[in-house]
Amino acid sequence: MSPNLTAIANEFDMDNIERDRKLGGDIALAFFLLGAPASLIVGFFADTHDRRKLFGCTVFVGEMACFCTYFVRTYNQLFLCRALTGFSIGGALPVIYSILGDLFGAGDRHIVSACVSFGVGAGISIGQAVAGYIGPLYGWRLPFLVISIPALLCAVLVYFTVEDPKRGAMEGIYDNEHLVAGERNNEDGIALVCIPSKDNSETDIERIDTARDFTADNDISTSFFSWKDQIKTTLGLVQIPTVALSIFQGAPGCVPWGIINVFLTDYLSEDRGFSVQAATTILMCFSAGYTVGLIVGGAGGRILYKLDIRLPALLAGGTAVISCFPMWFLINSVDSTTPYYVSICSAIISGICAAPTGPIVKATLTNVTVPNTRGKAFALFNIADDFGKGLGPYFVSLLIIKLGGRVQAFNVGIFGWFICGVLNLAISFTVVRDEHVVQTTLTAQLVVAV
Repeated sequence: MSPNLTAIANEFDMDNIERDRKLGGDIALAFFLLGAPASLIVGFFADTHDRRKLFGCTVFVGEMACFCTYFVRTYNQLFLCRALTGFSIGGALPVIYSILGDLFGAGDRHIVSACVSFGVGAGISIGQAVAGYIGPLYGWRLPFLVISIPALLCAVLVYFTVEDPKRGAMEGIYDNEHLVAGERNNEDGIALVCIPSKDNSETDIERIDTARDFTADNDISTSFFSWKDQIKTTLGLVQIPTVALSIFQGAPGCVPWGIINVFLTDYLSEDRGFSVQAATTILMCFSAGYTVGLIVGGAGGRILYKLDIRLPALLAGGTAVISCFPMWFLINSVDSTTPYYVSICSAIISGICAAPTGPIVKATLTNVTVPNTRGKAFALFNIADDFGKGLGPYFVSLLIIKLGGRVQAFNVGIFGWFICGVLNLAISFTVVRDEHVVQTTLTAQLVVAV
């Protein structure tokens, strides 16, 4: 919707204030109101049920709503379709990272998370490009068909072709001080593990099956509706400092993304004098920088993790803080009279700096949670993200009215990246202990099973 907010507003006879409040704020709020409970419910199921089918169904529901957007004729119909799309946005992420945690080991999760973030960013960029270039020529509705039909096909393919991996299949085994899994056969899930004797006088080498399903271990699949246990587990997660910081950084960190995805293209075209196509190109340059930043976050996070597991958090926090400044410049100082390369450069630099945080914090969250709680952990994480993405634009739309303009409201919203960066920097003080506790717990469970 972002590149065509004004066109949509004109069709539904809205003025500029209604455009920002109803199309920019209220619909984003609807994403959160449906996406947040979807994250929690789907996240609970992700810890106990077939994640392949769960993911396929979740995406299918949201993309069918996207498909139906083409046919809406009233604002209420548009509101309903976009709210239902939020179901898949909210529900998909906990399933994705629950699965990826069982496909890749701790040292590779920064790269994998960057790849997923690239897919998400590419999807947003393609959607913006299709809407920005096709919308002015063929109407704002057509992009919803162009995007939703391939996504529906992908959801069906996932449901019928993807295999759900065993939970805990890729966990490293730690002793009291360091990683001791000397070998791992990824095909049969067997690791050579050093196990100290009871008096610590000698160490035995055992072959342990690390591909056991942690769902079965805890027998939680039969007690999904025991909400007391589910709530207790969830509250236990937020008591882990790194988990809490990873979750809470998402809310302020996603407010700027809400501004970029919902308002920025329309702002550049309507308020700063660019054509819709030129504004869309600037956003594509931001996305190009974002892609480079994902490489920095993925590859850099992996390298830094091998040196010291505290360093990725420093990279994530530092780049998030820096990203505020080029975006502030783009919002406050760039218009159609500014040399075009200046606009493009500021967008690229902002994208590069904004990207590393996402893959790093998601990899960190995976590493500090055990396999049968990751669905819940990423459900909480996604709720915080949706809080920023949904309530953030809604809050900004209210600020626009309160402060008397978009510029002032956007400046306040972009500050969310600064807060996000500080919280990520704080993770460097907690991640060592929390990851060690998780690996020690996994080691104890595996040793008991021998």
